[in-house]
Amino acid sequence: MAKTYNKEKHFDADYFRTKGLAFFDTLDFSDIDNEEIKAIINYGFPEVEFYQCIFKDLDLSGTEFYPKLSFTQCEFSGNTSFEKCAFHNHTSFAHSVFNGITNFNNVIYDKNLEFTCIHTKPAKGGYFYFRGDEIRTDKDYDHHNIAFNGAIFETEVSFLNNQFLGNSDFYHAVFRNKFWFTNVDFGFKTNIDVKFDCDGFKDIDMCYRILKDALMRKNYTLQSRAIERLEEKIRQKQSRESNLLDDKPEIKQSSNLLTTEEAAEYLKLKPNTLERWRTQYPDRLPFVKIGRTVKYRLEDLQAYVSDNRKS
Repeated sequence: MAKTYNKEKHFDADYFRTKGLAFFDTLDFSDIDNEEIKAIINYGFPEVEFYQCIFKDLDLSGTEFYPKLSFTQCEFSGNTSFEKCAFHNHTSFAHSVFNGITNFNNVIYDKNLEFTCIHTKPAKGGYFYFRGDEIRTDKDYDHHNIAFNGAIFETEVSFLNNQFLGNSDFYHAVFRNKFWFTNVDFGFKTNIDVKFDCDGFKDIDMCYRILKDALMRKNYTLQSRAIERLEEKIRQKQSRESNLLDDKPEIKQSSNLLTTEEAAEYLKLKPNTLERWRTQYPDRLPFVKIGRTVKYRLEDLQAYVSDNRKS
């Protein structure tokens, strides 16, 4: 269990200077002021490491970081912001968890920037921003490397307008939510071998199309064809679901509430099956009780069909 950070106990400048390294192990910085954390990092040590540390609502926006910096297996909760930060040395967030809204928009990295095996969550309410609206494009910038290999994105993620011009690694990254590669420029050294586990989200077909277009601009032919197959799979699924809904018996439009018999007919089940569900599995299919009468909403039945349709 992480101990609360205490400057008197855990910040030994003389010892760190002797080692050439400031090291913080399993400490909780949740209640520490952002300015103090900035001061710790930029105190003057050549290297600063945080291992299994906890941060909450960390906002270091606009900071220039000079030491070699690592946050290994750390936990960032709440609103985390490194927006417009400049990392002048090798920086790593490897194996860290970002739980909430995370902002890395318009960061500058002079050397390697690693997000190897990070995990972003939760799926609802979280977001991971890595936009590049104001990224510089000087001639030497294509030598700088960034790694998202093995990252798991449960949250929605945006790389809008970013330029991955150096060795950019998305090898075995997993997208479990919507992902936006709008206007992204991939370099010729980009490894974009990723896994998609996000079918069923609204507009996910648009996410595929945007990524495919970005890859095609740089002739990533194999990757583009793989995404085309995923797009076709989604189109076929949507077509099947549409046909299934069209084949359902007509329901009187004067009411949106169906009796047990009408709902059973719609789902092609027996009425006693729905009665058993209400008793044994009340969360399986929503229903409404009006006095002693049980009714089902048409939209709930349609959602049940859509959610339980096999690919």
